[in-house]
Amino acid sequence: MWGVHGEALADAGLELDPELVVAGYATADGGYDAACQILDRYPAKDRPTALFCLNDRMAMGAYDAIKERGLAIPGDIAVIGFDNQEPIAAYLRPKLTTVALPFEKMGALGVQTLAALTAGQPITADQQLVDCPLLERSSV
Repeated sequence: MWGVHGEALADAGLELDPELVVAGYATADGGYDAACQILDRYPAKDRPTALFCLNDRMAMGAYDAIKERGLAIPGDIAVIGFDNQEPIAAYLRPKLTTVALPFEKMGALGVQTLAALTAGQPITADQQLVDCPLLERSSV
């Protein structure tokens, strides 16, 4: 059910706890709501020590939920985003650690695939993998 997320955890010798996965809208408000659910679900001694957010907008909302509860980032809880939306990730305080999506490479692969399809050429791969580097800033 959890795909590569569960595989990565298993590779690290960890088990996915579905209680720690919260669905939400991919917006700042969605991140705020999801972070509130996680933070309010556990007593302080059992609270998660990190949040991995679907995107940087959700991480921005999570920052608000964390700070409203008097918690420090990263002292009490670390936050990682996903997609490196520069106006968000570089300007949050503390600056957000995030996984960068290589938009230019993704676009180029999409154009190549579309060109091959319109030329009647067979597509040989169901998926193409691209490197998504971790940009370490100060939220972890």
